[in-house]
Amino acid sequence: MFRGEKTLRSGRFAVVLLLVLGVLLSGCAITQETAPEEGEEALPAEKKEHVIHVNHEMGAGTPVAATLERFAEMVEAKSNGRIQVEVYHTGELGSERQMYELMESGAVQMGLSGSALIAAVAPEYGALDMPYLFASQEHLRSVVSGPVGQELTEKILDRKGIRVLGFMDRAPRHLTTKGARVVRQPADLKGLKIRIREIPVQVEAWRALGASPVPMAFGELYTALQMGTVDAQENPVEVTYGNSFQEVQDNLMLTGHVREVQWLLISELFWKEIDEEDRNIITSAARDALTYGDQLTEEQERDYINKLAEAGMNVVELGHDEISAFQEAVKDVPSKFADKWLPGLYERIVESGS
Repeated sequence: MFRGEKTLRSGRFAVVLLLVLGVLLSGCAITQETAPEEGEEALPAEKKEHVIHVNHEMGAGTPVAATLERFAEMVEAKSNGRIQVEVYHTGELGSERQMYELMESGAVQMGLSGSALIAAVAPEYGALDMPYLFASQEHLRSVVSGPVGQELTEKILDRKGIRVLGFMDRAPRHLTTKGARVVRQPADLKGLKIRIREIPVQVEAWRALGASPVPMAFGELYTALQMGTVDAQENPVEVTYGNSFQEVQDNLMLTGHVREVQWLLISELFWKEIDEEDRNIITSAARDALTYGDQLTEEQERDYINKLAEAGMNVVELGHDEISAFQEAVKDVPSKFADKWLPGLYERIVESGS
């Protein structure tokens, strides 16, 4: 049960925060080098030892966590233990937005992030976060691995000093609700308090559907559902299960309203500090681990749906006509961002999937 891990979070976060503050005050990154004992020869520069701290918001046991743990194992193996990787689950080093600041300063070396990265750093690419935009996961991958994705990653590097090493698939986002509130059509969402990420186009889309969206940090979500601050949430099924939301939610509607990837990131300050050999070790391990993560995500989505059903959730499959009603309800949302998005980006994406 992954929720038990959360009871340790506040204490561990306090310790990590002190560590991060110490790094910031000292003006150096969290990179450890082994100092030679008196009389010993110093290791050559190319053999420096490093500790990489990797932050992400998902729980232990999820495909994301397994991917990062595989990455850590591969880096340590390829470097013969010279590069150590510590993975912090459930946002122990901060929320995604806090993580970007820490990575920019070099206080945290690596992280995995979802679409909050676009909203925070390159909002003109916000069309990528539009609900019901991508016809399939293949459509999404073709866009983010093509010219649009290349342009986006260059903006992130230039503006925030964060380098994108690659991306992994994320299962579609689905809606969950509490009690007897089953959602099959937009009218069923009227007044529903739903926690969402602070992504402008998604806030506007849920409003267009009649819901009352409440942007909230992921780490606050379980308690908010438990206390009734919000009545619903939307996430991939592995996140719902991995964070025990089935304990405080009763219905799972397979809306599949958002498709996205998750970006594996590295601080540019840290990247410049390491040599070519270590860069190759990290990029090679990243490539292999992300491929592993894609396989896990695809294989386990149906398993997680079954686990949620076994835990007592009412799983609601929506038909084609029902999904079409949601698509129709949000069709005018992109026009509200005409002056904020890169001109023609939304149209380019739609056309590439037709």
